[in-house]
Amino acid sequence: MATHAHTPTAAGAATATLAGRPVSRLAFGAARLTAGDGWGAPRDPAAARALLLAAVDAGFDLVDTADALGPGVSEQLIGEALGGRDDVLVATKIGMLRPSVRSWRVLGHPDYLRQQIHLSLGRLRRERIELLYLHRIDPHYPLADQLGVLQEARDRGDVGAIGVSEPSAEQLERVLELEPGLEAVQSLYNPVARQNAPVAARLGELGIPFVAYWPLVGRGLRPEHKRRLFAAFGAIGAGAGLTPHQLCLAWIFTTQPHALAVAGSRSLDHLVQNLAAAGAALDAATVAEVDGAVRDVLGDVAFDPRFPEEDA
Repeated sequence: MATHAHTPTAAGAATATLAGRPVSRLAFGAARLTAGDGWGAPRDPAAARALLLAAVDAGFDLVDTADALGPGVSEQLIGEALGGRDDVLVATKIGMLRPSVRSWRVLGHPDYLRQQIHLSLGRLRRERIELLYLHRIDPHYPLADQLGVLQEARDRGDVGAIGVSEPSAEQLERVLELEPGLEAVQSLYNPVARQNAPVAARLGELGIPFVAYWPLVGRGLRPEHKRRLFAAFGAIGAGAGLTPHQLCLAWIFTTQPHALAVAGSRSLDHLVQNLAAAGAALDAATVAEVDGAVRDVLGDVAFDPRFPEEDA
């Protein structure tokens, strides 16, 4: 296996190295550029583009999206706003379908993946996708064939760096065998959803960036649990000068020092507030308080992102 040359991220650092370049540890999550949470065109595309540009001006130099968001809508708006600008790293993903607003499917057919790379390049208005993730591993096709499509695209210059999203610990080892130059893994991780901690720890050993999505919890809890938990986070965060959402980010950056996170909003104020936590670090006592609050409020209640946002 090839040796990874990634520089470890220092505790409290506001930037990390991703796809060979320094970027903020907090990425602009572009699902909210759509009409819904990843579905449909916004009523005011100009306002969506303006929000993205304002976020970049505020310090976001990493934008994270996927071809399934819209589908295609998020990439299109990013391309219209940022085009070929090289001062922003744009990462996208291929390998999932959106048959309807509440439906997600995995499709790793190599020809489909080839098609989606071509379409993503066009929508993003870029000559190269700086970081391209395989959105999910499709068990119906050989993993070597799925990764092979991304490797082919990298070889011809259409893709810069390769990542994968949501691999299991076992799948990660197989991915590393097939792609020793793996640049990133993006998976669900937040204070109440920790199932990917073993994957994150393994990546830390290898010096490969781990990118947490859904870092702010968002939907995934019933209303009564979320209210109680965020009241506790508010009290804990107040002692550290952090909002509950900033506390979530700081917990991620502290418990996984090599991690980045992806968070979106339709509010520039919220985006800027969250970006301020990119360099936040917690002491051991505060981490223990967060962990205790999760145990006390949730007990055996599981985080389930299928809960609709309006109910969370």
